[in-house]
Amino acid sequence: MEESVLQRSYAAQLLAAAGMDVVLACGTFQEFMRWLPQSEPASRPELLVVDLARDVHSRRRFEAVAALRAAGIRVLALSPMRSRATARYLLDLQVEAIVSTSDSVEEFLAAVEAVRAGGTAIAPVASAAIHGLESAPRLSAQEERTLALYATGLTILQVAEQIGVRPDTARKYLKRVRAKYAAAGRPARTKLELAQIAWAEGYATLGRGAPAGRTDAASAPADAASEA
Repeated sequence: MEESVLQRSYAAQLLAAAGMDVVLACGTFQEFMRWLPQSEPASRPELLVVDLARDVHSRRRFEAVAALRAAGIRVLALSPMRSRATARYLLDLQVEAIVSTSDSVEEFLAAVEAVRAGGTAIAPVASAAIHGLESAPRLSAQEERTLALYATGLTILQVAEQIGVRPDTARKYLKRVRAKYAAAGRPARTKLELAQIAWAEGYATLGRGAPAGRTDAASAPADAASEA
């Protein structure tokens, strides 16, 4: 399952060349889920190779992948692995294999074979991206959401409205985030420092996305106040 037609075709060719039957190559998760109940049981896949490059933090996607695994379909997740937030999400999915889009073809096929043999695999580039997560601050879903929205320049009042809580509750979430990063040796006393963390680790993509013209930590909101 891959949105890019060329990449989807290439992956299917690789799998077929390795002696595997590709029963479906589709572009979206919705397309796969529509096909699955209509397919013959004998034609249903033992392995789903899914590109999680987009919408990687979707709770609905998380639940759908969990349901597929519960139904006996093994899952190999592909991702660019550009942030710790993404790596953490993929670990939480507890899929059978994780492969970075920067891993080699050989490592991809090795991961596929490991899963088909009943094992698990994390390819080298993906493993490097995941390395060190044990010492990274672990944020709750609401803390991630609050940090993400705050990093895009919203005020506390606006953040609270977006996530459906009182402003005091949103402030508590930010206070917890600051405390966790301070404990990890990365204090974030100002809004700018929080924004830099959010953009650098991928949390900002969980919110409403980068404002126009802002694509990295260097262009994050420059408000130095600890709260707005």
